[in-house]
Amino acid sequence: MRPSVRWRHSMARRSTRSCSRGQGLVEFALVFPIFIMLLFGLIEFAFMFAATLSVNQATRDASLIAAEAGNNSLADCTILQRIEHDISAPETTTQIQSVTIFQADRAGNPVSGVADSFTHGGALVCAFATGTVNLPYTQTASTYPYTSRCNAIRGCLISGSNPAAYASLDTIGVKIVYRYPWHTQLRSLLPFLPGAGVGYVDFTWSNVMRMEPIL
Repeated sequence: MRPSVRWRHSMARRSTRSCSRGQGLVEFALVFPIFIMLLFGLIEFAFMFAATLSVNQATRDASLIAAEAGNNSLADCTILQRIEHDISAPETTTQIQSVTIFQADRAGNPVSGVADSFTHGGALVCAFATGTVNLPYTQTASTYPYTSRCNAIRGCLISGSNPAAYASLDTIGVKIVYRYPWHTQLRSLLPFLPGAGVGYVDFTWSNVMRMEPIL
């Protein structure tokens, strides 16, 4: 093969390799942002899913405790203590915005204006038989005190009713508002996501249980 022919073949091979490398860089530049969004989305979804499961489990356990505690004077303290126990790493109880203990109707919907509400922060003193415990909550509403909760299977006498009238067994619920902070930069890549602008999303979960009846 003459030198000029070999030179042309060599230049053609170099040109082909250069084109291949350039095409690979362009393809990488196009795919990389999509890959990053998928990776961030997977990580964020895992954290978010874990948070929803944890908070939902906490409301379920707390509503069961509420049903069993009935009209005990330490009912609210026991409910809040259970919530503090259930919400653990990677979640944190400091992200709890509020806890509401409410009376529910037969369909499980909150009865308007009948609830005890607490915000996270402060010091709620609870004198258990085993000792005094300070829980990090402040009560903000008290329209469903433990004394008004009916857990008697025969019904509870309505104060001042004449002739005597009895309220039926209560259905009680617990609602938690939990603030989930974004863990990745997915909110920057997809600013239209809920809470992307402020860096967090508030989740609300609730569960209701019928009071455990006593005679």
